[in-house]
Amino acid sequence: MTDEHLSGESSAPQFMSRRERRAYEQAQEQARRARGIRSAADGQDSSTEADVDPPKDDALLSGRYDTEQNEDLGVLYPLPEDTRDYPDLASEVTSYSPTEAAEDETEESLLGYMLVADGSEPAPEVDEEALQARKVRKRRRTLIMLSSFGIFLGLLVVVGLAVSQLVGWTNNDYPGPGGKEVQFEVNPGEGAIVIGNRLVDQDIVASTKAFRDAFEAADSDAQIQPGEYTLREEMPARDAAAILFGEDTESQHYVYVNSGHRIDDVYENIAEQTSHTADEIEEAAEPTNFGLPEDAPSLEGYIAVGEYRFPVGAGIDEILEQMIEPTMEEFQRLEIEDPEEQFRIVTIASILEAEARTEDFEEVAGIIENRLDRSNSETGGYLQIDATVIYGMGVRQLQFSSEDRQDESNAYNTYQHRGLPPGPIGAPSIAALDAAADPNDSDNYYWITTNIETGETKFSTTYEQHRQYQQEYREYCDDNPEICGRD
Repeated sequence: MTDEHLSGESSAPQFMSRRERRAYEQAQEQARRARGIRSAADGQDSSTEADVDPPKDDALLSGRYDTEQNEDLGVLYPLPEDTRDYPDLASEVTSYSPTEAAEDETEESLLGYMLVADGSEPAPEVDEEALQARKVRKRRRTLIMLSSFGIFLGLLVVVGLAVSQLVGWTNNDYPGPGGKEVQFEVNPGEGAIVIGNRLVDQDIVASTKAFRDAFEAADSDAQIQPGEYTLREEMPARDAAAILFGEDTESQHYVYVNSGHRIDDVYENIAEQTSHTADEIEEAAEPTNFGLPEDAPSLEGYIAVGEYRFPVGAGIDEILEQMIEPTMEEFQRLEIEDPEEQFRIVTIASILEAEARTEDFEEVAGIIENRLDRSNSETGGYLQIDATVIYGMGVRQLQFSSEDRQDESNAYNTYQHRGLPPGPIGAPSIAALDAAADPNDSDNYYWITTNIETGETKFSTTYEQHRQYQQEYREYCDDNPEICGRD
C-alpha cells in the first residue's frame, strides 16, 4: 500500500473540471476530519477509556459501536454527489464490503459511502420497502416471461399441427373396408399431394401422407388420369390409390366384413365376389376343419371384421382361413389358448357388438358376467338379451312380441334358457373381443339403449330402476316407429 493510501489521501485524478475538483477536495477534507476524530479518541487516557463516548459528529451518516469494549468500530461518511461517479477515488479512501443485512446490495450502490478507520465494515442502511418492491417486480417479470414462453410454445404446437396436416406429415390410415360409395373427380394437372389433400377433405382417406406412401409404393408406371372414380368413405389409402391408378381389379377378389355381420351375410358377400356359391361356402365351412370346438355350430363370430383380398382362383378353404386368421391372432395376443374359452369369448363379444356401443363394451361385458352367475337375485343366471332372441328368430328387427319372449323352442332365447346362447350371433370386432376377455367389475345387472339415434345407454343395478329406463325407450319408439322397426 502506498503512502497516499496510508494517509487516506490520494492525488486527484487528471482532467477534472473545476466542479469535480471541488467535490474531490471536499471528500478529502471529510476523510481528514474523520481521521482526526478517531485519533482524538485513541489519544485519551486509558484510565478513562470506559467513559469515552463514541464520536457524535453531525456529519456522520451511520456507525457501529462496541458497547462492551467502549470502542467505535468505524463510521461511514457520505461522499459528495459529484464524486460518486469516480470509483477510483472511493477505492482509495474507503474500505467496505456487503453485510448480511445488505446482501442484495451491489458494489456500485456502496460507492457513495466511505468507511473511515479499520475494523468491521458497517453496511449502508437498506430501504426494506424498496428492496421488497424490487423483489416483487422481479417475480412479476419472471412470471410474465414464463407465461409468455408458455403461450409461445402453445402457439408452436398449434402451428405445427396445422402445418403437419397441410404438408401431410401424419400417416394415419383407415383400416377399411370403407363406407358408402362416393364419386371423386381428378382434375387435369393434379399431382399426388393435391389429390391426397382433396381425398382427406372428402374423408375418403385419413391422411395425405398415407396416400402419398401408397402412391409411391404402387408398382405402376401409369399416372392418375383425370376423370371420375367411384371410391368409398374412410377407405384404406392403398385401395384408393389402386382404384385411381386403374389397376386390374379382375385379378383379385375383394370382400369386406362389417361388425355385426351374420355368417349368412359373409357367405353371400364371398359368393358375390368369387365364383363360389353361398351353399358351397357354407358346406365347406365346417368348424372342426378350422380347429374350432365341436360345440361351435358354424364359423359365426370367428370371421373377423375387416377387408380381404383374394387372388382369382383361390379355394374356399384358403378364403375362410384368411378371414379367421385375425381372430386367432388376437387370441394369441390375449394368451387365450383353450378352444372352449375362445368360443365363450367370441360368443360374448358378438353380443357386445349387437347390444352396446364401443365405449360401453367393457361395462356391458361385466354385466353379462354378473347375469351369468346363477346365484344372483336379479336374473338368476338368465341373460335376458333381446339380440340373442332376434338372432334365433332369424329376423332383423329391434322388437319382438311377448309370445316370442315365451318361445322355448328358440335355443337363442336367453329369457327362457340360462347361460350363454348356443354360439355367437354375429361378427365381433377386435375391441369387442378384448372387452369380453377383460370385463369391468361392477354391480350393474341391466342396460338399455334409450335413444337409438344417439346410442345413449343407461345402466342400473335393480329391475325397478331398469323399468323406468324401459319406459323411456318405449316413449322413444312411440315417437320414432320407423327407427324402432314398428309397422
